Amino acid sequence: MMRGFPVAALVFCVAPLVLGMGDGDTTPKEMGFADVLAWALDHSDMIRAAQAGTEALLAKVTQAEWAAWPHADGRFIIAPMPSQHGGPGDTTTDYSVWGVFTQTEVSGWLPLFTFNKIKHLKTAARSGVDVGRAVEEVARAELRFRLQKAFFGLSLARELFATIDEGRGYMTKARKHVEELEAAEDPSLDPVDKLKLRVAEAQVKARDLEARRAMALAEATIRAVAALPEGQELAFRVGQPAPVQPLQELSLAEMVAKAIEGRPELKALRKGIAAREAEVRLKRVAFFPDLVLGAQFTYAYSNAWYRTGVDDPTNGYWGRAGLILKWDFEIGRKLSELREAQANLAKLKAEEQEAERGVRLEVEKLFREASDARQLVDTMKDAMDAARGWVIAKIDLYDNDLAEMSDVTYGLVQFFQSRIDYLKAIHDYNVALAALERSAGLKLIPDVF
Repeated sequence: MMRGFPVAALVFCVAPLVLGMGDGDTTPKEMGFADVLAWALDHSDMIRAAQAGTEALLAKVTQAEWAAWPHADGRFIIAPMPSQHGGPGDTTTDYSVWGVFTQTEVSGWLPLFTFNKIKHLKTAARSGVDVGRAVEEVARAELRFRLQKAFFGLSLARELFATIDEGRGYMTKARKHVEELEAAEDPSLDPVDKLKLRVAEAQVKARDLEARRAMALAEATIRAVAALPEGQELAFRVGQPAPVQPLQELSLAEMVAKAIEGRPELKALRKGIAAREAEVRLKRVAFFPDLVLGAQFTYAYSNAWYRTGVDDPTNGYWGRAGLILKWDFEIGRKLSELREAQANLAKLKAEEQEAERGVRLEVEKLFREASDARQLVDTMKDAMDAARGWVIAKIDLYDNDLAEMSDVTYGLVQFFQSRIDYLKAIHDYNVALAALERSAGLKLIPDVF
C-alpha cells in the first residue's frame, strides 16, 4: 500500500534540514546546553586564542609603563693597542710590543618631561587591551551561537526519529490490512498495493539511515565546537522542538539601539579608534625633545701605556651627570609615521561607520525573520493538527473499505509534509532568535531549552 509514501516524503524533507543543523558531543555524563557551554568557555581553542591575544596586549601595557622608569645601558670595548712610551715632549709608539685596551661605560637616564609621549603610549596600550577584551566577547558570543544552532539541530534530528516511527505505525496498519485482504482473497485487493508498500518501506529505511547519520554528525559538531574530550561517552540532553520564549521583548528600534551600543565587534572598533587616536597624538609630539636626568660612568684600562708626565686617557675612571635634552632629528621618518598613523585612524573610523550600518541592517533582517518564523510556527501547528485528523479519518475509512488507497496516500503525504513544515518552522524560529541574540549583543535565549 502507499501508506509508506508519506513517511518517505517526510524524511526527504527533514533529513536535509537535520543534516544542515548537525551538532553533538559527548562527555562524562549527561550534558545539557548550559553544561556544554560552560565546558566550552574553559576549553575552546577559539576562546583561548582570544585570551592569548589579550595577554599579548597586556604585555604592551607593561612595556609602556616601564617607559616612565629609569633606563640604563652599557658598552664594553676591548681592542689591541701598541705600547706607548716617552714623556711630554717625546712620544713613541712601539709597534713591536702590543697590549690591550678596554673601556666599560654605563649610562642611565630618567625621563622628566616628554611632551606627554609616555602618557599617549600608555593610552594606546590600554585601549589595545580593551580591544582584546572585546575580541574575547566576540569569541564567547560566536561560541554560544554555534552551540545553540547545534543543539537546535540535534533536537530536530531526534524528533525526526519520532516522526519516522509514527509513519511506520501507519505503514504497519496498512500492511496488516493488505495481508487481511490477501488472506481473504478479497477481489478488491489491488496486487500493485503490495509492491507500492515494499517501495515505501525501502524509502523509509533509507531516510532512517540518513536521520541516524544526521544525528551522529550533529553530536560530532557539538563535540568539535565545545572541544569536548574524545573517547568519553555522553548523552546530550535536548528537549523536543519547541519555540523558545525570549528572555526580553524589544521593539526593532530598541533592538537596533542595543546592538549599536553593545555589539562586541563595534565595541572593539571603538576601542581600536581610541588606540589609533592616541597613536596619532604620540606621533605628533615625537617631533619635540625629551628632557631627562642622565648620568654616565666610564672605566678604562690598558697595559700598553708607559708615558710619563702626561695624562693617561687609557687608564682611569670618570663620570658625569646632569639634565639632558634628547632630540631625534629624523624629520622625514617622523612625518611618514605620522601620516601612516593618521591614515590608519581614518581607515578605522570608516570601518566603524560601515560596521554600524551593517549591524543595523543585519538586526532588522534577523528581527523580521524571527517575527515571521514565529507566526509560521502557529500556522504550521494548525495545519499539522488538521492533517493528522485528516489522515486518521481516511485510514479508518480505508480499513472499512469506505475510502480508496489514493485518499489515504494523499492524506499521509499532507500530514507528514505539514509535520515537516511545523518542525522546520520551530527550528527556523529558534535559530533566527539565536542569530538575533548574536547580532544584537543581547541574551535572548535561556541556557536551558
